[in-house]
Amino acid sequence: MEQTRSEILKTIPYGFYITGVVGADGEVNGFTTCWVSQVSFEPQQVMVAVRKDQHSHELMEQGGVFSLNFLDTEQEDLARRFTRPLESENGAVGGSPYKTGETGAPLFEEAFAHLECRVVGKLEAGDHTVYLGEVAAATLDRPADILTDLDTPMEYGG
Repeated sequence: MEQTRSEILKTIPYGFYITGVVGADGEVNGFTTCWVSQVSFEPQQVMVAVRKDQHSHELMEQGGVFSLNFLDTEQEDLARRFTRPLESENGAVGGSPYKTGETGAPLFEEAFAHLECRVVGKLEAGDHTVYLGEVAAATLDRPADILTDLDTPMEYGG
């Protein structure tokens, strides 16, 4: 039964994003995430689930802001890079340059679109925390199709 539930849960399609965070001391980080969804029209809000054992979870708690950086169908390598711990230096995380957004969250330049959010709520969900973010700013650098788990052998779920 557990195996069946896991296999069914793995069939839910997800986009891949780099979630950017900044800590109270200005430390910047990013990580690949796929558990993301819009949850409200007015105000515009999204939710993102973050593993509690990630360093980025601590930064999200401190900074209270995050960015969603949208990846296109040709950026699987970038999504894979951000699945592991990366160093932040000289305006880049793991070699990926970013600019600082209106909220202070990093906007990764390789992404085709960005949402900046302020955390307005959270819910403990087992080994993750679900953060509710109100959209504060948005940029679209170019039209593109979002990278999803259907485009790659990568999976996160089950």
